[in-house]
Amino acid sequence: MRALVYIILLISNVYYAQKMQFAYLEKNVDTLYYTKSDYINYNIPSVNDFNIKGSSFNINKDKRILLIKKHSVEHDSSDASVIFQLFSKNIETLSIKDPATQKVIFNINPKNGYKEIETILPGLDRKLLSEIKEIDFEIVKKDPDRESVCEIKNLIIGNIKIQKKNFLPNSLSGKMSGTRYDSYGLYKSYPKFDKEEDNKGTLYFRLQNNKSEYKSIDSLISIIEKNYPFDFARPVSRVAKIKADTLSGMCNYISGVDSYIRQKYNDPHFSIKMNGCKTKNKSTGVLLYRLKEGYKVSAILDDSLKNKLYLGESIVRIDGTEIQKLSSERANELLLKEPNGVSKLELKNSKGEVRTVEYTHKDSYKIPSNFVQKTEFSTINDEIVYLKIKHIDKDALYIFLENLPEIKSKKKLVIDLRNNGGGDFLIGAQILSLFIPDEFKYYQLRDKFSGKNEDVIVNKNLSDNIISNKLELRVLVNKNTSCVSELLAYNLKKYFKNTKVIGIEHTAGALATLYEVLLENNNNIKFRTNAFTRSIIMLDGKSIEGKGISPDIHVNIRKIEDLQPYNDKVLITAISK
Repeated sequence: MRALVYIILLISNVYYAQKMQFAYLEKNVDTLYYTKSDYINYNIPSVNDFNIKGSSFNINKDKRILLIKKHSVEHDSSDASVIFQLFSKNIETLSIKDPATQKVIFNINPKNGYKEIETILPGLDRKLLSEIKEIDFEIVKKDPDRESVCEIKNLIIGNIKIQKKNFLPNSLSGKMSGTRYDSYGLYKSYPKFDKEEDNKGTLYFRLQNNKSEYKSIDSLISIIEKNYPFDFARPVSRVAKIKADTLSGMCNYISGVDSYIRQKYNDPHFSIKMNGCKTKNKSTGVLLYRLKEGYKVSAILDDSLKNKLYLGESIVRIDGTEIQKLSSERANELLLKEPNGVSKLELKNSKGEVRTVEYTHKDSYKIPSNFVQKTEFSTINDEIVYLKIKHIDKDALYIFLENLPEIKSKKKLVIDLRNNGGGDFLIGAQILSLFIPDEFKYYQLRDKFSGKNEDVIVNKNLSDNIISNKLELRVLVNKNTSCVSELLAYNLKKYFKNTKVIGIEHTAGALATLYEVLLENNNNIKFRTNAFTRSIIMLDGKSIEGKGISPDIHVNIRKIEDLQPYNDKVLITAISK
């Protein structure tokens, strides 16, 4: 159960022309009941942590668990909750029962793998809960003849209390107050001038004087821009202007502001959007990719276009606009049209002959399965396994844990971080701890006020979840590999001796903490920004912002068929080298 802890941050007039307030959101859980042995406090600071180092109960053997009441909490709701982490294989049904009455408290049909269970039990009131001293487990196998696994960690049964407490994080004036926490020992050391609480969450923005939403947005843009920390790393456009008319409505205005931000900063950690706006259903049946000699057709998603275009054909103009000097993002945007919209492409063959193709856009296009990015594990051959990670999140951690035995038995592991936009820093540390058993420097933080650098140190891994450095590791990256996925590539290359980073180009160079900033009077308007971070993330004393990480092995793409999802020359290189 999640609860919100509001944290007020008053911004000093020394830095801003207008007075305002921010509120920081943090999640917390009060524990009522816990299992007798190997209990680890189930506290959720800024993320729902899965403690991979704690032991678990094997439900195949331990059919009954004694519950110990930690403390009682007054709670308005009569409903109780059950929270636990589960690892299961070949389990059709898992049931939790009251031994005295054999009443089923909770049951689930789990899929294979790791998962977190968190649910309300409306039929279990406080009185009944106080009488339960033990609980029974019952499992039913999917296949009775096959081995099953059913392990439970951090079981909590109780009435959840929403805990509100005042907390003042670091202010932009450089003053520090509040209480630090450690994330169940993952971080051995965290810089004293910063706190990890400050680097996760949502900020609510409110001006003290009453202004229109348009003026509030303008004021917030001004504040963000004054505090934007990466002017030194990115070629910030000084000519970009907000081309948005307040008379055309808030949705159009927000769209104009977002275009301005993207044009000026070209930073994946800086954008604005508004929920509830009717978006125009734009789509395309054609995708482009820039090779050395220019833009090429890289995908044809519409069967009717396969008679008009061919893969690898050069495109020089879209609707009369020459695209040679445009960015890949902008060139592909020109191909997006509403249903029944018409696109006009000018194409050039190897002889320099130009032809024109026109086509009408459909309502939508089905994306072929080989173009879909998802986290998945597979075996390439007897010696090599492959792990595609779409996002640095629990799914990525769990898939590592589920497949550790097979990974350990192989000669080579290929980790594919292409188009991975990052994720959770704590999950990134947990994944790295599988490869780096000793304590290690994860990254550094540079204080924006003092210029001082301090290390973020990850604790030694005391569990059995460790991958031998005899394994050959190949990490695949591209220009869309960013943030925490860049941290993974960098640290694996630094600490795991048999690592090679392979790619067509350097990574995105977008390594920063991200805030969501909402207008207090309109939560539908949401900024994503890195401007309010107290510290700059450094890797061994240097920032990779705007630069990225260069591959150890550069793969030269000569034709579209070399790309993923076709012949995938990058993956072939990783397998062979």
